[in-house]
Amino acid sequence: MSEPIGEFSLTHIGNTYGTNTAGDITSSVNFQGHATGFGTVWGTLISSHHLSDSNASSGDIQWVGEAFLDDGSVLGGIGKGTWQKPENEHTWKLTLLVNLSDGGKHRSEGSIDLETLVYSGKIYSA
Repeated sequence: MSEPIGEFSLTHIGNTYGTNTAGDITSSVNFQGHATGFGTVWGTLISSHHLSDSNASSGDIQWVGEAFLDDGSVLGGIGKGTWQKPENEHTWKLTLLVNLSDGGKHRSEGSIDLETLVYSGKIYSA
């Protein structure tokens, strides 16, 4: 594994739930905070699952967000990855590959502490 190129720490600011055309539950979890080299970051983690899978311990996840860079420009990012909930832990572990609007890519590995609602982790070159 490569060395991290940065870190991020984002705070939960709200959820939105709905359904998709397949009748699955959709969840959009909003965060804001800071990331090394990206400045202020706002974004949403998006997932869906069948109603009967509400107690699942893993699944697919998507990230959609923007970074407000120190020079005043905005950088968009769309990522896809997976989440898992380790047994007997009150956290979700996430790994995402994020495509950036400037053509760059990075991998993020982090976790959401379900007690503090903080999503934090490390950023790697992809």
